[in-house]
Amino acid sequence: MGFLSSLFGGGNPIDTFSLDELKVTEIKLNKKVEEIHAEVRRIDAEVQRNYDLAKESTSKSEELSYARRIKTLLQKKEMKISSQSQIEKQLRAVSNILILKEREKDLPADVLKRLKKIDPEKMEHYLISQKLDAMNDDAQINAITDMTSGTMEVGVEPEDDLTDILDTIRSGKEESVKSSPESAKVKKTELE
Repeated sequence: MGFLSSLFGGGNPIDTFSLDELKVTEIKLNKKVEEIHAEVRRIDAEVQRNYDLAKESTSKSEELSYARRIKTLLQKKEMKISSQSQIEKQLRAVSNILILKEREKDLPADVLKRLKKIDPEKMEHYLISQKLDAMNDDAQINAITDMTSGTMEVGVEPEDDLTDILDTIRSGKEESVKSSPESAKVKKTELE
């Protein structure tokens, strides 16, 4: 069971929570990320202090003791970073659902109907991979509409490492279409 499924009780995230509840959840997740980030900084400072003390040690056993402490601290740091990464994914999903709910009125009725039928697990994976807050209005609508495409419904997930590249390509296409009305005429002539 994914984060959203546990949070939304297996129901569709669009219907399950209000905007206010999503905003509260977003604030709580942001706070958790900040707390973990502060803990990682504290661990880094402790590691550095142990390195400094180890440099001044006079025996091999004392050196070994500091090395063990440092190793333990570094393992603890890795666990915190892993936890932070997971919470950031959850935060991204909640933030994207918030945007989705705010954009609900801008979506065509058929898209909204299909969104409500998407399996919450698939929606979670898709929303975690997106960065709707970094997109302009049209790109947000397109990304939300893409979620209801046949590709999404059969369970093919977008590749995380391609999302930024695809966003760049799409924004480049938008720029070139806006800047050159002659290019549209050329394309039309080529099609004829």
